[in-house]
Amino acid sequence: MKKKRRFVDWATWFNERPFINIVQQTMIILFPVALIGSFAWMISDTLLASNGFLASIFRVRQWLPHLQFWRQLFNDVTLATIGLASPYAAFTSATLTTYHYRRPNIIAGLTAVASYFLVFLHSGRGTQTVDMRYYNAGWLIVATLLGYAIGLLFVKWGREFRIADIRSTDQQLMSRSLGNLPLVAATLGGAFLLHLGYALLRAFNFDVTANQVVTALISKNSNYLLNVFLSAINTVSVWLGFAEPIRLSTGAYNNEVTSNLVYALTHKTLVNVPYPFTPSSLYNGFANFGGIGVTLALVIGILWVGRRKNQQTVAIWSALPAIFNTSLPILFGAQVFLNPFFVLPFVFLPVINMVIASGFIFLHIIPPIVYPVPNGTPGILIPFIGTGGDWRALAVSIALLILDIVVYIPFIKWAFKLEQRRKGGVAKCK
Repeated sequence: MKKKRRFVDWATWFNERPFINIVQQTMIILFPVALIGSFAWMISDTLLASNGFLASIFRVRQWLPHLQFWRQLFNDVTLATIGLASPYAAFTSATLTTYHYRRPNIIAGLTAVASYFLVFLHSGRGTQTVDMRYYNAGWLIVATLLGYAIGLLFVKWGREFRIADIRSTDQQLMSRSLGNLPLVAATLGGAFLLHLGYALLRAFNFDVTANQVVTALISKNSNYLLNVFLSAINTVSVWLGFAEPIRLSTGAYNNEVTSNLVYALTHKTLVNVPYPFTPSSLYNGFANFGGIGVTLALVIGILWVGRRKNQQTVAIWSALPAIFNTSLPILFGAQVFLNPFFVLPFVFLPVINMVIASGFIFLHIIPPIVYPVPNGTPGILIPFIGTGGDWRALAVSIALLILDIVVYIPFIKWAFKLEQRRKGGVAKCK
């Protein structure tokens, strides 16, 4: 009981730190953007993709002409929303920081966006193609941290510029803008130095070399402990705010996946396939319900124990994307990033699911996942479809999801109690 109280007290103290507060408020403000972008991605990947789960069920290719054209339109929506989540986070974080310290300055937000683009805006090697991976949710924490730092600079040395100041005369507006000009120039100068340093790293291909080293590590023959370790690293990185997880896809294990499929088709059985513990059998099949951190269980848990209207609304809107393994809406809406109340279930439940499922596979209670599944297949159905319709695999995935929900619920309740306590404190202050 004392340990529980200590954890809750520490988690409460941690969540009340200024930067963590800014991170959580940034997620709340960006929730609509994440939600719309996730719906657009879900439509593009599951309904309009030729190998999409919903496209196969509704036979979209047969009645919708110019499928690629429609898919590209929704891809554009995805790019304009979650594809640019990091610059949005930089703007929001910087602006919120100035308001948090009661020195509001909207120019801080604009400077943060410009700085973020300047740091990472490097044309592709020998081309004019911009590498967009730095602008999606994968670098959310980096953008939020940059925005927070720039916000602090404007708190200390900037000249206040409230949104309400737009009612001032043009001369007053120009005076405020010019008052911030030296700090804007100095901040962009610092961003240019970071831009230069990163350009040098790219010029010598250090980023490519690092990527090749990681790829070589995970492209070896399946290693059970390595798969579990990579899963834990994946969820930890997302909890830290790198919201696009490392793709533990079959691409790194093509030879093993092909060998398993050839064995299954040749021997007409899934028993004794050569590589039963690939990421397809473990991580993608049993540790990814609703997306990274088995967030489908988090959504259901919030729907179950949430008492406030906003909690229920966030979970309801996040439910459909979570069913199709898109976790961004609930990650933003429930403020999961850097939230200690969620770190234990978020990180360890995928590992627990993998260990339990691997035990069933090892004992031949369920077969390993061998067959390919359509894009966007709901996580809970991947074991069923990937084993060729084995009902035992479906039963195990349902049982694991129930276990995940039960484990999540006490952590959800703690998080809600903290939210109530903080609102109570605000009400008393008022």
